[in-house]
Amino acid sequence: MYHFVIFMEYFTILALFVECWIAIKNWSSKLHAYMFFYCVCNLLYNAGVLLELRSKTEDAYVVALKLGYMGRLWIGLALLLFGAEMCRVRIPGVVTGILAAIHAYIYALILNLESNDLYYDYTEFVIQDGFPRLLHHGGFFYQVQTIMSVGYTIVGCAMIVYSFVKEKNKTAKRRLGVMVIALVSIGVSYIMYIFKLVPLAKIYDVTIFGFAFGTIFMLIAKYNLLDAETVARNYVVDELSEGIIVVDNEGKISYHNKPAEKLFPELGKVIIPASKMDDILERVKIAMLCDEPIKMNDRIYTPRVNPLIQNGTNVGVLYVLADDSEHYRYMDELREQKQIADDANNAKSQFLANMSHEIRTPINAILGMGEMILRESHEKEIIEYAGDIQTSGQTLLALINDILDFSKVEEGKMEIIPVQYEPEAMINDIVNMIKDRAQKKGLDFKVEFDKDIPRLLKGDEIRIKQCALNLLTNAVKYTHEGQVCLTVGFGRLDEGHISLSFTVSDTGIGIKSEDLDDLFSPFIRIDEQKNRSIEGTGLGISITNRLLELMNSKLHVESEYGKGSVFSFEVEQEVLNWEPTGQMRRRAGNDEGRKQEYRELFHAPDASILVVDDIRMNLTVITKLLRKTQMSIDTALSGKQAIDMVQDKDYDIVFIDHLMPEMDGIETLKRMKELDRQPQPVYIALTANAISGAREMYLNEGFADYISKPVEGIKLEQLIKGYLPAEKLLDTPESV
Repeated sequence: MYHFVIFMEYFTILALFVECWIAIKNWSSKLHAYMFFYCVCNLLYNAGVLLELRSKTEDAYVVALKLGYMGRLWIGLALLLFGAEMCRVRIPGVVTGILAAIHAYIYALILNLESNDLYYDYTEFVIQDGFPRLLHHGGFFYQVQTIMSVGYTIVGCAMIVYSFVKEKNKTAKRRLGVMVIALVSIGVSYIMYIFKLVPLAKIYDVTIFGFAFGTIFMLIAKYNLLDAETVARNYVVDELSEGIIVVDNEGKISYHNKPAEKLFPELGKVIIPASKMDDILERVKIAMLCDEPIKMNDRIYTPRVNPLIQNGTNVGVLYVLADDSEHYRYMDELREQKQIADDANNAKSQFLANMSHEIRTPINAILGMGEMILRESHEKEIIEYAGDIQTSGQTLLALINDILDFSKVEEGKMEIIPVQYEPEAMINDIVNMIKDRAQKKGLDFKVEFDKDIPRLLKGDEIRIKQCALNLLTNAVKYTHEGQVCLTVGFGRLDEGHISLSFTVSDTGIGIKSEDLDDLFSPFIRIDEQKNRSIEGTGLGISITNRLLELMNSKLHVESEYGKGSVFSFEVEQEVLNWEPTGQMRRRAGNDEGRKQEYRELFHAPDASILVVDDIRMNLTVITKLLRKTQMSIDTALSGKQAIDMVQDKDYDIVFIDHLMPEMDGIETLKRMKELDRQPQPVYIALTANAISGAREMYLNEGFADYISKPVEGIKLEQLIKGYLPAEKLLDTPESV
């Protein structure tokens, strides 16, 4: 029997060495740490027992006993921690610390057996049946240590058995079954030793066999206990940034990982009160119901839920708390960047508005005075000078309008406003605006107009005209000899709509195939070095293309470098009258700034208007443009002066500039409307601000209408005629 026990000790020690090596080699989780702790304790215990069996004297036996207890005292605790980790039972660190302190104190008593009776109160060394023994009677702490060891075994077995019964996964159940066998073997050895159920137990500590068998079972199941699935569950899941909470069908939290415990510290307790559990779940459910994240510890978590289905049966739900802190931080940064971009865009729009006002103000004076010279002068040379001034002023105005139109389109504030119009009249306007430019360059300008085009259409006449003029203007600019041709046709779509088509062809310089992609890019001039002397912003084609997109159309381009280009587009138009237009009748053009006979639209000697502007030249221009209408025209250089004048005199119309010092036009309007004057005059905004949304802004502020500078005399008269009382309008000569 003695030699058999010696053999078992050697075998167990060897197995434990292998166990320690495997645990160290595959170390990746707490499970491995507790397994290694158990193996080392068991190794020390068995080493001590082997030395006890080899002892011949009491002193040698006591030394071996102290070595063995170095491991024996901790085996039960190591197994408890290992089993708890396997069953996902959280043992608070405080409890573990208290137990460790008790064990350390007991071991200190064992190291000093000779001078105290707290662990053994009686000892006697004997050799019985070949086995060296230290007969003893246990003291108080011996009983404590025994109770604790038995308690570890009972609690460990209870946890393992409970988990074994509840576990549904076959692989996990098999692992737990091996642990049950291991712990049962240890428990049986304790019972045999305590109650001396076998003869060997009377002369030898047979628990060593229980630990030996337990070690064998753990060694056999080692790879099953610590395979990839276990590591994934016990290590990877805990290392996820997402918090995971599993709730069974009874509404109880059956599992959670460490990130979830960091979110809700109550989950770290051994026993979670039902009220706390309900509070946690309620908070998660409310967050999902309100579609709001959970903010905690400077982190932001988004909850979501998934049902847990096994073999077609719902066994619970899985709550995942995704850490979306970086996402929300990124979105905040995006919002901040968007705000910066919006501020920059608003600053740009404000800059354009200011520049529009500043540039249009002097242009208003230039074009206004030029128009007065053309009206009143009879000297040919002076008329030519004035005509050149008008042409240059209109060119400068066109450049500014391109930039403002591009700003409108870019900000999405360009609107398509369908109105009733005659295509013949629209084409005549286009021809009159282009033909002189073509003739000046010696180009042959041809117009082909389909006589069957319906006489009356509905669409945005202004934007269609703008697109056609942009294409024709470019064609004239980039054609040095030959011809420019405008072809207008249509195709019937249904009973109420046609597709109105425009084609502009030229014999100009053409476009290289590699430059076609840059054609629609704003501010880019094609073949810049060759065309650097040609005036323009480079926005015409870009604006045309975007306007066509707003009208559900697109620009088509065909070009051969050095031979010419063909630009075309089609826009759907509603037909109001299917009667054919017939042969287009050419109407006289306005000779673009050359002298033409002026006739005022009306006479109104009983009417009176007030014009408010902080620039004296603008007042002079408007006064001179309107003097033949016989109206009474008063002027004011400031809002305050205008308010005083409105209090003293009844005006039919008050024109108010917007950007004035001290009191701007909008504030002036509000002050005037607060005056108790009946009837109130018609207030019209007269301003150089032509940025996107300006008209809507002035109407919303309370103005009846809006006219931008530079002011055209004919348009100004038309506007006034529309607002003057009919009884104050006398003769209305026809314009020629």
